[in-house]
Amino acid sequence: MARGIEKLGLAAQQEYKGTTLRLLGIYSKNREEWVITDFACWMMSITSVPLYDTLGEESISWTFEQTELATIFLSVQGIAKLAAMKKKGSIKTLANVVCFDDVDPATRKLAEEAGIRVLAFSEVISAGKAAPDIPFRRPTGETLLTICYTSGTTGKAKGTEITHKNFRDSAVATYVSGAIDFGPPFSFLSYLPLAHVFERLAFYVGIVGGFTSPFYGGDLAQLKDDICAAEPQGLVGVPRVFSRFHDAIMHGINATTGFKRRLIDRAIKVKMDEFHRSGCVKHWLYDRFVLSKIRHAMGSNIRVFVSAAAPMEASMMDMMRVLFSACFIQGYGQTETAGPIALSYYDDTTPGSTGPPLLCCEAKVVDVPEMEYKSTNMLDGVPMPQGELCVRGAHVTHGYFKEPEKTRELLDSEGWMHTGDIVALHPSGIIKIIDRKKNIFKLQHGEYVAPEKVENVLGNCKWILQVFVYGDSYKTHLVGVVVPKKEEVMAWANEKGLSASFEELCLNKEFNAVVVKDINTLSREKKVLLGH
Repeated sequence: MARGIEKLGLAAQQEYKGTTLRLLGIYSKNREEWVITDFACWMMSITSVPLYDTLGEESISWTFEQTELATIFLSVQGIAKLAAMKKKGSIKTLANVVCFDDVDPATRKLAEEAGIRVLAFSEVISAGKAAPDIPFRRPTGETLLTICYTSGTTGKAKGTEITHKNFRDSAVATYVSGAIDFGPPFSFLSYLPLAHVFERLAFYVGIVGGFTSPFYGGDLAQLKDDICAAEPQGLVGVPRVFSRFHDAIMHGINATTGFKRRLIDRAIKVKMDEFHRSGCVKHWLYDRFVLSKIRHAMGSNIRVFVSAAAPMEASMMDMMRVLFSACFIQGYGQTETAGPIALSYYDDTTPGSTGPPLLCCEAKVVDVPEMEYKSTNMLDGVPMPQGELCVRGAHVTHGYFKEPEKTRELLDSEGWMHTGDIVALHPSGIIKIIDRKKNIFKLQHGEYVAPEKVENVLGNCKWILQVFVYGDSYKTHLVGVVVPKKEEVMAWANEKGLSASFEELCLNKEFNAVVVKDINTLSREKKVLLGH
């Protein structure tokens, strides 16, 4: 594949920072060809530009505008979309697509009419096989491995430059951290997009560790079925997905009655008490005879969960540990650090812990006095420095692609990267994420609000699938937009004897009152939205 890319001249060149840069895009769900393409880029010092397969036209257009991509490797589903964009002139540089799948005549015609050459994945491999004398171009540590575009929730997405040294040092530090103390045979299900740097790192570290990594089928609605079919021993995910699993399991438990329910409640209580006392998540009797069916809902082999991207509710993590007799590792990192900044150990049961910083990482906190976070803060007479986390090290990016101003905002003159996250440094050396600095605003009456913190709390409401919280410094209140869980809404309607569609029920005043009441109860318990 590497030689084929070279032979066919698929990676267009451009001058950047005094060097010749060659870029190639990848646009598909996780699959074997994605990984082969990425490794081929490594072997020719080509910089890959992964695109999330869920991106809208505006984000795709911006990525092409910045990177001037001429070739993109993709699945057949993406061809029609890119061809239409090329016809409209929103992606002017695209000249070639290399398709992982068979392309039907109609789709091929769409691309060719837009001026795009369509190549089969196998064609590129064949071209490489016919040119065995083409030498590989060995990258240096400073060669750009990839440009990863962040989510761009405010404004246009930023392309984070990650070098081979950044990625290598992050991978090595993760591998030797001791967080995942398992060796082969071991398998992780790959379902987070490989365009996400943490999933990419975890996948490649797994290869080094001798793990197998089956890919999910591509439909998140069928993820549970994929897990049962693949029976992985580990699952890397995000809090929202684990929350759905947790809620579905608890819904099943709550529907159980009589002696069986009492037995399940007893098993959970005994295991939870023992976990809080000793850290042990196994029980010789209850695991085998009471909770085994629950474990089979996730394929029966799960031994470790790894959560990334956002903090996760400690009580939910503890319940997953107890129900599945598995350890729960929480990672913390950013695209700009080529993956993790910290990882909790597999036997770390400290609530909210993301573990200590990786070996490649220096960390410090900077006071944020307007939020009362200071490095001199104490907790129960014990020093507990709090403030914005700043990191530096070999895994930290050099900056954003063609964005010098934003790079200067990210990195200070001493090389410290300002994460925007508020943390507490525990005396044991672990990091706890407690707030956000970047996403705060002051309401009209002077109260500071961190909307992500409110969203994380409200996300635990039984009715809520997704929630977005918005505020304005000229207003005295917040606004929330809620997407309800359809199965909970329909179950409520059945109990009330109502015959209506999901959309109609969302407008039902009685149902709205129930949701608001539960939100208020949860807010009081978690001490958010007080006074609202």
